[in-house]
Amino acid sequence: MPFLRQIVFLIAALLPVTLLAGTDGTASSKPGLLVMAHGGSDEWNAAVREAVAPLRSFCPVEIAFGMAQRDVLQRAVSRLETQGVGRVAVVRLFVSAESFRHQTEYLLGLRSDPPRLFIDHSSHTGVPLTDHDSVNLLSGEMAPRPVHRKAAIALNKEGLYDSELIGDIIAARVRNLSLSPESESVLVLAHGEGNDAVNRRWILKLNSLAAKIRRMGPFRTVRVETLREDWHDKRSQAEKQIRRFVREGNQDGGQVIVVPFRVFGFGPYASVLQDLTYLSDGLALLPHSAVTEWIRQQAGICLKDIGANNPFQASSFSGETDFDSQ
Repeated sequence: MPFLRQIVFLIAALLPVTLLAGTDGTASSKPGLLVMAHGGSDEWNAAVREAVAPLRSFCPVEIAFGMAQRDVLQRAVSRLETQGVGRVAVVRLFVSAESFRHQTEYLLGLRSDPPRLFIDHSSHTGVPLTDHDSVNLLSGEMAPRPVHRKAAIALNKEGLYDSELIGDIIAARVRNLSLSPESESVLVLAHGEGNDAVNRRWILKLNSLAAKIRRMGPFRTVRVETLREDWHDKRSQAEKQIRRFVREGNQDGGQVIVVPFRVFGFGPYASVLQDLTYLSDGLALLPHSAVTEWIRQQAGICLKDIGANNPFQASSFSGETDFDSQ
């Protein structure tokens, strides 16, 4: 009898490990999703949560608001692991795939070398970020240690501007505003980058998506511009170009439609376009179900890369897909 009790105790002690282990002895193969987003106002964050909400019925989901901050990522990964997740798809809800990528890969243990400059917010309280948070640039030597994790992780490789699916959103925004394409000019406005080569890639990618708008009707012109928001000298020149385009578009009875290519909101564009005449509903990429679909697709690719079952199969996904109606 004592020997039998010892066996029972041994099985009980090993049971949690067995439940969390895969058939090959590795970590659990249970899939989970971690969505990274910059974060902003209460409305900004709520729009992201609403976009992610339909995916929660398929697997555990966490959102990490911030510009790839270690503490926020650690909490999100730990919460997923607490739910038995052993395979994590990390989908970065950024316009550009390059945004904070090196920093994210380092923090998640996907590469050993920290970035030369490490972006660190002055607050580590976990409070959602706003557009006005101060940012410190730390040298790679001061970079924090990577997050502690047991789960396998895969990072999505595309940004929002890489997807034709997201191009459907800006086309839908224009379609809902356009009354007479022959007299209308369309301006797609985005954040942009300080590095000229990187900024040109933004414009190239967005111009590719804007082709959907050009095919919609005989618009006077369709223009993509980046404000280069965080670089004062380059922003000043960009503002002049943007304002010039709107003024010229209003000549000869013309009208200008402005569409923000941002995750949410109109950003600083109202102040940039102050005193000018233009038409906009202020809607960016969210709210729109195409963003949910994009996250689903990106998560599926990530999970496949780490050998996990994809709970977001198209046959079982019941999210709204009537993109043009939104």
